[in-house]
Amino acid sequence: MRYCDFDAAMMYIDNAIGDLIREVFSDMPRNEWETVKGFAFRDFIHYLATRIGLYSRKTFSETTARRVLCHYVERMGPALLGKVAEWFQLWKVKWNQRVRLVFSEEEFKKASQSVKWSSDLERVIKSINIDHLRLFVISNLVRNGEVAGLEQIAEYLIRDVLNASLERYGVDKTLEMYKSGAVAARLLEKIRELKTKQEPLLLLKFDFGRL
Repeated sequence: MRYCDFDAAMMYIDNAIGDLIREVFSDMPRNEWETVKGFAFRDFIHYLATRIGLYSRKTFSETTARRVLCHYVERMGPALLGKVAEWFQLWKVKWNQRVRLVFSEEEFKKASQSVKWSSDLERVIKSINIDHLRLFVISNLVRNGEVAGLEQIAEYLIRDVLNASLERYGVDKTLEMYKSGAVAARLLEKIRELKTKQEPLLLLKFDFGRL
């Protein structure tokens, strides 16, 4: 197969998103601006990978995904900029809806300490194919109209569903439910429920006083 420079393709997308981010977050210090750009870049790559069917394959290969994405970007050329701009309009809306910014350590701790995880959660996560489950959730988030903070929202939903199962059924039953597809089914329910929720799902601590 013809060689494709994956890093150059990703830089092309990164620069396009960076230009759009600069326009919207022009008053933000550079370190925070770079953080937001990083979120947007990863969100777009997940969005693109979902739309072109990479996450629908029975077996996911990162090597194959990188090659397909690279050739897609190369083939689209300047036309891809229009797709990025169109996606970004939706991303802005979802970012403002799903992300809550906090500006102090005290506020961050107060908001984040409300979540209590089972002591068995990490054990269960290490016993399942967490990467496959994460891509499953991310792709279904995209299909249900979520495009901002995908990795972080997916991580929270997975932990939330597994934690609820652990609290109710314990480790062995939770692993059985994962193998049977019951965990995936519950995750799909949680994703569909997001359409009725308007509140933020992702918490970010920024210090806008830093240069």
